[in-house]
Formats: sequence, structure tokens, C-alpha cells
Amino acid sequence: MGLKSLEILAFRNLKQVNLKPDKELNVITGCNAAGKTSLLESIFYLSFGRSFRYSQTKDLISYDNDFFRLISELDSSDTRIGIERRLKDQTIRVNRQAINRLSQLSTLLPVLVLHPDSHQLISSGPDNRRQYMDWGVFHVEHYFINSWKKYKKALSQRNAALRLRQSDKLCALWDIELVEHALQIEKLRNNYINQIIKIVSELSDELFPGHTIKLVHKRGWPEDIGFADYLYNNIDKDKEKGFTQSGPHRADIKITVDGKSAQSSISRGQQKKLVSLLKIAQLSLFSELSDKKCILLFDDLPAELDHDNQIKIMNILSKLNIQLFITAITDDLIDYKTWKSYKVFHVEHGVVTEKA
Repeated sequence: MGLKSLEILAFRNLKQVNLKPDKELNVITGCNAAGKTSLLESIFYLSFGRSFRYSQTKDLISYDNDFFRLISELDSSDTRIGIERRLKDQTIRVNRQAINRLSQLSTLLPVLVLHPDSHQLISSGPDNRRQYMDWGVFHVEHYFINSWKKYKKALSQRNAALRLRQSDKLCALWDIELVEHALQIEKLRNNYINQIIKIVSELSDELFPGHTIKLVHKRGWPEDIGFADYLYNNIDKDKEKGFTQSGPHRADIKITVDGKSAQSSISRGQQKKLVSLLKIAQLSLFSELSDKKCILLFDDLPAELDHDNQIKIMNILSKLNIQLFITAITDDLIDYKTWKSYKVFHVEHGVVTEKA
């Protein structure tokens, strides 16, 4: 839906902010450590209930306060989200009603982020790539979250039985439910990745001309056997390890450039451009399948990509139904001539002002 307004109190180095963003493009300028990234973090927190940079709550609360508060009003609706976080507890309200599930926030306010560590989607282990898949599936297939929760519950119960080295019969009590939801998750993820593949193929002509980019969904267990048979055949090995070694919780995406692994065959700069392509593909598919507006947070675009690729990416993004927040030291580093509307905000010493 996008943000119509944003109020911030004592979040990181942002003292008190009252912002009315543009519906399309918002450029956040300021020196290093002025608070530009903190502004993006606050928006991310409103969707995920956590930061994309820090895991410790104490790092998010201004040093002279014992809580932070975030309040947002969503565009094209009367919905208001409020979060107050203290060291030991957190209160989340939507239209003044308390909520307990963070998934409700993500449903109301879809947010994606690109930041200096986003290359880990390519360079690190499969966790980040599963998160990439599951963000997309969650937002386009609304029953995915229920299947995932039921799968995780059955997995936890089976793992507990394995750790206790219970009989094969007792360990296998959870297999029917595990298999049912595993196959559902596999189907939804596979369908999603197939749609992403088509968009990546189109975008790669512009961002990776002359190169072939391929994505393959690795479901988390061997392709030549059903999951039920795999669990049955490997129960002794699972008992030995004390957990279920294969399944959707071990899924991955194999990403190759010209037939070689993207993890090892391309430079860090190329990895960052590839991650941008993958996230843009997600935004494009989201825009196609949802009537909501997704928010993209892009931290320090000029430092992440060369000028020619910046122009290409800004042009592609301007054609999508998104709300973009992008940071740079100065606004002349951003090319936004293809955008219909925009606002520029300047951050200095934790204070945010709109530039005329």
C-alpha cells in the first residue's frame, strides 16, 4: 500500500521525525552516519518487526531513551500501524488493536530492501535464498504461511522423537503431515520460481547483456525419490544426527551465470547487480499479481552500482507500481528523470527535513 506518513521517535540516531513521503520516489540525502540508513531501517521494522542490520534491541533505541516508537499511516487506506519497543517487550497495534503475529505486518506493508550486504543472497548459504523465495510466495499465495507453519510444527515433533531415539514407528507418526505440507510448499515455491525465471530472462537482456542467467529450485531432497520414501529410507541416518536432514527446510536456489555458479564465477560488483535484478524481478511479479504497492528500500545506490547500471535500474523501477526510498550523500547522484513525482529529504544529526 505504501506509506502516507511516518513518525519516528528515538529510533537509532533519529530523534523525532514526522515525514510525509511521495507516493513514488523518495530520495534521502545526508553525510555518512547522519541517519539515512536508520530511516530505511524504521520502515523495514514496520513490516518485519526487526532491523535488517542489528539483532539487538538496545542498538535500535536511542542512547538517551528506554524505548522507540514508530507510527505509520498507509496510503490508499485508513490503516495505521504503531510499534513501541522497549528492551524487554514490544507492543504492536493496527488501528489501535493489538496484534501478535508479525506476518500481519508484512501482509499490510510489503517491503523489500537492497543494502551493502545484499550480495549475501548470492555469496552466502541457502538461508538467504530460501527467505528470498518465501517472501515472494508468502505475498502471492496467501495459504503458504499456514502450510509452512504446519510443516515446521510436524518437523519439530519428528526431530524431538529422533533426538530421543524413539522407535521407527513413533518417529514416523509425523511423516504423513510432514509430507503433505512439504509437497504443498514445494509446489508453491516451484511455481513462484518459474514465474521469476521468466522475468529474470527479460531483465537480463538489459542488465546482463550477452550473459545467460539461470535459476533452479532445489527442493531440499533428491529429485529421483518421493519425500515419503526418502524419510522412510533415511530414518536411521536421521536418528544418528538427531534431526530430519532433508526437506523444504533445506531448499535452495541454484543460480548460474553462463553455466557457472554465481557464488564463485562473478565479482562482488556483479553479484550486487545480480541481486538487484533478482529483487526487481520480485517487485515486477508482485506488481503484476497484487493490487498492493510494495516498498523498496535501496541503501546507497551510487556506492553499490556504476552510473550506467544505476540509470538502467532507476528506469526499470520507475515503470513498476512501487514506492521507492533511496539513500545517497547528495541528490545529484541519483538519476530520477523518468519518475513522475518525487521528494527529496535531508538527514542531519538525526533530524529529517524536506527539501524544497
